[in-house]
Amino acid sequence: MQLDFATNLISMLPMNILVLMLLIPLVGALVAFVLGGKGSRAITLIITTLEMGLAILLILGTPSLGSDPGGMSHTISHMLARLGTDSSAPVFEIILGVDGLSLVMILLTNLVVWIAAISSNHIKESKGFYYTLFLVLQSGLLGVFMSLDLIGFFIFWEVVLIPMFFIIGRWGEEGCRHAAVKFFIYTHLGSAVMLVGFFYLYFQSSMFNAQGIATAIPTFNMIALRNLGLDPWVQIGFALAIFMGAGVKLPVFPLHNWLPWAHVKAPTPGSVILAGILLKMGGYAFIRLGLWMVPDAIARLAIPFAIVAIFTCIYAAFTAMAQTDMKSLVAYTSINHMSWVLLGVAAYAAGSGSTDPAIQAAASLALQGSIFMMFSHGTIISVMFIVAGQLKYNAGTREIPDIKGLMAKAPKLSAVLILASLAAFGLPGFSGFIAEALIIFGSIVVFNWSAVIGFGIFITVGYMLWMLNRIVFSDPDPEKEVSEASWSDLIAPILMLVPVILLGIWPDLILDIVKPVVDAMLAGGAP
Repeated sequence: MQLDFATNLISMLPMNILVLMLLIPLVGALVAFVLGGKGSRAITLIITTLEMGLAILLILGTPSLGSDPGGMSHTISHMLARLGTDSSAPVFEIILGVDGLSLVMILLTNLVVWIAAISSNHIKESKGFYYTLFLVLQSGLLGVFMSLDLIGFFIFWEVVLIPMFFIIGRWGEEGCRHAAVKFFIYTHLGSAVMLVGFFYLYFQSSMFNAQGIATAIPTFNMIALRNLGLDPWVQIGFALAIFMGAGVKLPVFPLHNWLPWAHVKAPTPGSVILAGILLKMGGYAFIRLGLWMVPDAIARLAIPFAIVAIFTCIYAAFTAMAQTDMKSLVAYTSINHMSWVLLGVAAYAAGSGSTDPAIQAAASLALQGSIFMMFSHGTIISVMFIVAGQLKYNAGTREIPDIKGLMAKAPKLSAVLILASLAAFGLPGFSGFIAEALIIFGSIVVFNWSAVIGFGIFITVGYMLWMLNRIVFSDPDPEKEVSEASWSDLIAPILMLVPVILLGIWPDLILDIVKPVVDAMLAGGAP
């Protein structure tokens, strides 16, 4: 999508738009810290709204496949260090650039962070420090989706952990410190394995001749690495390292154990960002670092990845059914849905190399579905977590058996919960249905046995309707007080329902952005 007026506006900005989008939250964080509790929330709302506007401008003024190497646009680099005195010595640098995949993830990031900022109205303690961390987190998230070199990618990947650790541990509920430590250990260990893979690929990128002399300068540049034609076994080693780092973030069984605990103990805005965008870092890594850089390796691992995805979906659905805490139920629902992303990745990897046009088309459909699922899930699950957190304020508890007659006492909150629940289990007319349909229609052509994942849909429908029956449509308990949510508490979830419904009716808003990138990958990569 590229409109002339948006392209002209981008060209009029005082600096590269990607750099500007990274710097604005950091400057805002400094201002929020200086202002403290007095004006930090207002500054954060202004900054996140501005970032949302810049994300829309970026999408309107940038083609899905640009003219820069790798099909990127707005490419810019900054050297961090040179490993030697010679001008030909290897360098550590940060390279930024975007294509259609990055554009969608940047839009989702700024949308989720904006909604989380609006829903932070219940944060009362140390507001200056909270909003400082909040804006640093936004900058780190954006950096992940803009990075085109492995070192820059890893720096931003790790930067995200630090503010999230404090947000969970400082503003969460009882037991939040343990949850924050568990979150940090799991995600950091996964990242450490991924970093080993990055350096492994870096050293392998320096080809040696028979005399043991390097014939190429080693590099962390993603575009250069994907064009090297690395040995398949080197690619597989790198892909397994990616699985450890991205698999923890997505997450998949058995690397998921940190997530429910972190979600339950985190404050509501923390849960929104955690589920709405942090998990998408895992899906993005599988696509950008896996399919985009080492497609042959992912193709060889496609069947194990698909099996893990299907098992994770069904396991998480059954586990969600057993939960009594509303936040815990939503957390396992999140694991359930994110496993569909991995299935789409696996189906694409297995089918993209086929000579059969029907299988290639199905592979393309599955990958488009995975990207669409990340955006759709980010919006739906944000609404679910905001409502789950709101129940604590309006019903005094999140325990499902203890909440009765919500429709009678809080009809507005009930309406939001019903719509979000219908979207979560994939009712037609909502974005969740489009995402699941694309993935399953694509994957069953590549792996006919992948239809088993449909069992997870039936379980999800069952426990979601059971939850609604117990909370919303039950008879009120006169001994338990339930109040209606105020409009200030409902504005964030209502705003987030707009893309949920809009994309259910008009999915091409996202698909038209990502399809050129997927088509270029099928054709062997962008120039």
